[in-house]
Amino acid sequence: MNIQKTIVVGLLALLVFTTACEDFLYQEPRLSQTNELTLSTFEGLQAATLGAYTPLYSSDWYGRDFVVTADLKGGNAKKGPISSGRFFTDYLWNNTPQATHGLWTRAYQLIGRANNVLEVINAGFSEPGIEQEQIDQLAAECRFLRGLAYFDLARLFCQPIAQGSGMNQLGVPVVLTYELGQPARNTLGEVYDQIEVDLINAETHLAEVSPNGGTDSKGWATKSVAQALLARYYLYTEDWDNAADYASMVINSGNYPLYTAEEYTTWDNGGVWGTDGGAEIIFEVYGAEGNSSHSNWNTISYIMSPEGYGDINASHDVYNLYEDGDVRKALFRNYEPNYVNDLWSLKYPGKAPDGNLREDNIPVLRISEMYLIRAEAILNGASVSGATAHDDLNMIRANRGASLLDAGNTTLTTVYLERRMELCYEGHQLFDLARTGRSLVRVDYGGSVNQNIAFPDYRWAMPIPQAEMDANANMEQNPEY
Repeated sequence: MNIQKTIVVGLLALLVFTTACEDFLYQEPRLSQTNELTLSTFEGLQAATLGAYTPLYSSDWYGRDFVVTADLKGGNAKKGPISSGRFFTDYLWNNTPQATHGLWTRAYQLIGRANNVLEVINAGFSEPGIEQEQIDQLAAECRFLRGLAYFDLARLFCQPIAQGSGMNQLGVPVVLTYELGQPARNTLGEVYDQIEVDLINAETHLAEVSPNGGTDSKGWATKSVAQALLARYYLYTEDWDNAADYASMVINSGNYPLYTAEEYTTWDNGGVWGTDGGAEIIFEVYGAEGNSSHSNWNTISYIMSPEGYGDINASHDVYNLYEDGDVRKALFRNYEPNYVNDLWSLKYPGKAPDGNLREDNIPVLRISEMYLIRAEAILNGASVSGATAHDDLNMIRANRGASLLDAGNTTLTTVYLERRMELCYEGHQLFDLARTGRSLVRVDYGGSVNQNIAFPDYRWAMPIPQAEMDANANMEQNPEY
């Protein structure tokens, strides 16, 4: 395996002064220090690990754009009658290297921070009074975060691994140490190999309950969090047995009960994500204005609310899938009196008690996804004692007030529809279409071109940013851009 050992030169200026001692959640800001000084103590390594979480809340990533892009390009969302000019290029599928996605920079920022910690630990770090288990926990958190970063990079900037040329196609640079350099892109197979190595290592060493504590216990990596991401990873690689097994581990833990129909509503009424992690949440990005990656008004709740920017409407294509008794249908609203025929999602209502649209928690992994993963895996040949795809889908539907399915009506198409309804506006639909090789079909569409996008098509992989192409002589652009 040819894994790169250098950091992309175009990212160097961003990373040098941001790789350690960032605030996260409730951490107090620290003075700037050199990496050598900062990472010379366990306290410094711990602070640097906490700082590695911070880019997840950036507006380029889970704070807004990564989630919005997947649903906007996937057909669950659309450009509405209120517009600040954002996301129109994504909606039309007209991305170029000059107008692509900011995840590239943020993900490598996180990777650089994680690598700094891992290099010190891998070199044999020890400190009197600190147990090896505590050091291993920090390394495992960094490995989980690095694995998540590479997984999201691969999903956005590469063609799906289960389709077309698969493992041998262009991936992204796999960077495992922090050095100046101009790495070429690894194969997608090498990227996915590294993701698996990182996540399995993380699963082995992460604690069942995070020692970090703080405001939101669901904002930290734990053993179940790593297992849930591994279930998703194996779904994408079509390793059906492992996908089902890892999903079952999380389900059988009993730590993440499904919301009942009464609980599933906007969180200020007692449901959905909650102020400190809802019951269904396995892992979420905790939103706080004190986070250094907070983007002021460029948050997911502001862009998806008619009382904010309101750019991102809900598409009637997904709204019309719900039965009237399904409580998920109540998570859509119009905005009277001016926009009675338009819909917005209520999944990100802003935080109570004042409905602050500048803050929200963003779910990354939920228990309902584990049921959906296991159902899809079983329909593709996996075997799990005591579990059926039919029962897994009905477990969700019964807890949402939807009518139950007959056993004979449980197919992959049924799973795909249930995923679309259950996981909409959580950043899945674009990638679900890609990994299963399905074309995009939009009926409720307000654009002038590209209403439907066939699969395969070069545009299912986003272009590498032009700034990266200019900075790195060894970087190869995705075909046809």
